[in-house]
Amino acid sequence: MKLFSFILIILCFFLVSLAFSVDIKDLIFYYPFDQFSGNVILDQSGKGHDGEIKGNIKIVDGGKFGKAAEFQTGDYIDVRGPDIPADQLPREQITLCAWINCKNTAGDHAIFNARATDQTWLIHPEAKSGGDFRWLLRTDGGGGIFDFRAGSVTWGSWQHYAGTYDGKKGILYINGEAVGEANGGAKIAKDWGSGARVGKNIDNARPFTGLMDDINLWKTALTKNEIKTIMEKSAGELIKPEAISVYGKISITWGLLKH
Repeated sequence: MKLFSFILIILCFFLVSLAFSVDIKDLIFYYPFDQFSGNVILDQSGKGHDGEIKGNIKIVDGGKFGKAAEFQTGDYIDVRGPDIPADQLPREQITLCAWINCKNTAGDHAIFNARATDQTWLIHPEAKSGGDFRWLLRTDGGGGIFDFRAGSVTWGSWQHYAGTYDGKKGILYINGEAVGEANGGAKIAKDWGSGARVGKNIDNARPFTGLMDDINLWKTALTKNEIKTIMEKSAGELIKPEAISVYGKISITWGLLKH
């Protein structure tokens, strides 16, 4: 009976590992927007990449997972791009996820952007004023990897944005479904030396106006199922099993079974 119970436990942990194959080490930053500390938004990735609030961003009720960040035109979060170690930056692969609820204001809404030391705009995904979404990446020197628009913005409503790149192909998912893709092939620009922001471009253009929740950035290309897990349960749910020592739990359980 004890042996049977142990086999069931091992099987359960094996199934969990299959369902959550993402490695928490690939998470660059994660802002669930549940609370601020003064003018700082706390990074929940474990990397310590806290963001500095610029403007009057507020925590409000009505987020997808509890609270949300309310951006007025011109507000943004400084992610302190030059301070992030080079080995933590996405070059081979990337995934950006965020719940957004944009106001129908004039201009485009920047979700996140980063700019290299040589002024290359390596990433600046947006909800466009024309009513669609943009997903793009650039390589060193400003060369384009891909740049396309797809999907439809529903102003004043929550939508989940997710852009991925596996080194060969970029895919844009809206509400968990692929709406567009483009071929790639190059590495993403190598540094964030000119800065990185959530909610407004480095050149102070394209301010995000509205609500945002559960933004997370990875240096790997998440699968459609992993994106749906983030969309439905939050990034916190995706990374939680990775923070648990499965082998440690098996050892403890085996010790209890022997007694």
